Amino acid sequence: MSSSLFRQDNPFNVVMGRIGDLAMLSVAWFVCSIPIVTIGPATSAACEVAREIVEDTDEGVFRTFWRAIKRRFGVNMLFSLLFIVLFAIGAVDLWYISRQTGDSASVFYGVTLGALVIVAMMLSFVLPLSGRSKLSWWEQIRQSVRLSLTKPLLALGNVALIALPFVLMWFVPGAVVWVPILWCVLGAGVSMWAIMTWTCRAFQLKPRDTPADHDA
Repeated sequence: MSSSLFRQDNPFNVVMGRIGDLAMLSVAWFVCSIPIVTIGPATSAACEVAREIVEDTDEGVFRTFWRAIKRRFGVNMLFSLLFIVLFAIGAVDLWYISRQTGDSASVFYGVTLGALVIVAMMLSFVLPLSGRSKLSWWEQIRQSVRLSLTKPLLALGNVALIALPFVLMWFVPGAVVWVPILWCVLGAGVSMWAIMTWTCRAFQLKPRDTPADHDA
């Protein structure tokens, strides 16, 4: 009984090792996302590391992350700029409408928020599947739209996980202090791992598959 506790593959060591991997992944993602414009490459790399963790093919979190962030860096930077512009426009629109009064303002706010969520759902598979993609940036967006229409609840789940820290900071008093720390230490890695776990299962992606392989 006691000897099994020290075995490398016992459940406790496996769970703690996985938590440690996700914590390192969170730190790597957070540090590489600090310039904001690099959040696309950082997120793509984090999703690739998370996918290798799910597939149990990872060769070290930091090594895999560094290799993944250099892959398709230019395309993922383009996605960064695209997403920043789109959601900045949406956030400004929501802020402006929220300062208006009357029933029409509430309707416009709801419509704008709904449109923003739909756009986010349509784009929710771009970065998670970019790590192994051989598609052009436009083909990746079209692929993400197709996948989101196939699995809308999965796309909504991706959006919910990405939006969770912002929702917490907006609605929970004092969350602006502890949420960034939690996401830096563990939350980001857990979110990427969850996204890649259900994405691989939903689309039956096998180890070393690329999105192009899956589409074919």
